[in-house]
Amino acid sequence: ITIKPIGGKRGANAIIEFAETGTVKSDFYCLFRDRDFDCPVPEKEELTPDGKKTYCSYRTTIENYLFEVKIFNDFLIGNKLQKKYNLKSANDVRSIFIEAAKEIKDYQAVRHALGKLRFTTGFDTTWTGGSGKLPVSLALTDCKNEGWNLMANIKNKMDNDWQRINFENTVNEFLSMFDSKFFNDLKFLIYFQGKDFAKALSNKLPDFPLKSYYKFAKEHFDYTKYADLMQLRKIVESNK
Repeated sequence: ITIKPIGGKRGANAIIEFAETGTVKSDFYCLFRDRDFDCPVPEKEELTPDGKKTYCSYRTTIENYLFEVKIFNDFLIGNKLQKKYNLKSANDVRSIFIEAAKEIKDYQAVRHALGKLRFTTGFDTTWTGGSGKLPVSLALTDCKNEGWNLMANIKNKMDNDWQRINFENTVNEFLSMFDSKFFNDLKFLIYFQGKDFAKALSNKLPDFPLKSYYKFAKEHFDYTKYADLMQLRKIVESNK
């Protein structure tokens, strides 16, 4: 089995087609990608098929799999950072995860709404230049205005589903989902964009060595905890 990164989801189908017709022949090709905001998160923890050979992760991005309370706490202990950030236990880590997630709640609701309403080549789900770059203002009103501007700029492709009231209602759907139980259950680690969450967390922990943490998290990563990744393994194994 050969695993090969392709540098991003854009043009992925063309890359697979090229691989299938290239000099190296294989009976099976499979693309595993993060779901981003391109399709809704399913109720069940499972992969989402996207075409014949592509599967989307259950969690929104790959980074989402690297944030786990225990692993984060172990990293703090191993690097003697508990005192610096006043995070003395796993419960403290859990609390700051929730605090960071709540700060970007409105922004994530708008991003999810844009993802739900857009079409493939319509508009992005952020106006900041990319994930991991948070808006200057995370206030709900400002995020909704910026999000609506992304849609309104595609005037020639607008239809009734794109009226502002529909946009507002869709944002509210996600805000209703992001309630206190959602945060207490740490479901933002599934739904929120991983790079955005990492940035919000880093803002609360000045000079936090994020790259070192990612390396540590990958070294201690246990994919068997995630049903969708186990499902991916079975798909690959069944096509050996």
